[in-house]
Amino acid sequence: MSRDPARAANQFFGGRVCLDFANSLDWRTSGDPQELIPDYGALLDWSGRRATLPAPAIAALRTLAVARHAEARTALQEAHALRAEIWRAADSLRTGQEPDLAPFNRALATLPSQPALVPLGPCFAHDLTGRDVCEPLWPILWSLTAIMTSDDAHRLGCCQAEGCGWFFVDESPNHSRLWCSSEVCGNRERARRAYAKRRHAINRAAPPAVPR
Repeated sequence: MSRDPARAANQFFGGRVCLDFANSLDWRTSGDPQELIPDYGALLDWSGRRATLPAPAIAALRTLAVARHAEARTALQEAHALRAEIWRAADSLRTGQEPDLAPFNRALATLPSQPALVPLGPCFAHDLTGRDVCEPLWPILWSLTAIMTSDDAHRLGCCQAEGCGWFFVDESPNHSRLWCSSEVCGNRERARRAYAKRRHAINRAAPPAVPR
């Protein structure tokens, strides 16, 4: 994660679509979290950057959101609620607890069958058409089911950098990954700890204050 919202919005360290969506609140565990998806347009932008929707579907949804503004606003609220449920489920899974599946099962019950795949850049995406303002949420839910039904459910981690709270699938050989990104949070946290250690050493070496 980064203190620059524009940069953070383009950082995908989770390894899975649903975890990258969970990480769309920057500095999640700090006292000053930063919302990276503040409106429906930002949700579509995220879908484009993460390549979860084809470009024609995103264009159609932008037009649809103008005509159905209230529905788009409700879809954004549902997206934020889904994100919070993913946080809770990920925290439960990584600490060996049973997640609450009811919110996900209710949402999955409203989804259509997964459509065919279409090429999207170097990867593939579901062939969605942009006819429902809730379509950006569907690939997120399908990604979540893939985690829940695989070994990924037992390999979830959470960045240990102060204030971050971003989730990821820990694919390190001994499940020892500490950071969402070693180059971003890892470097910053190592610098913070080194500074704190130096300050502690300086304070210990300082002579005691002389009472006046």
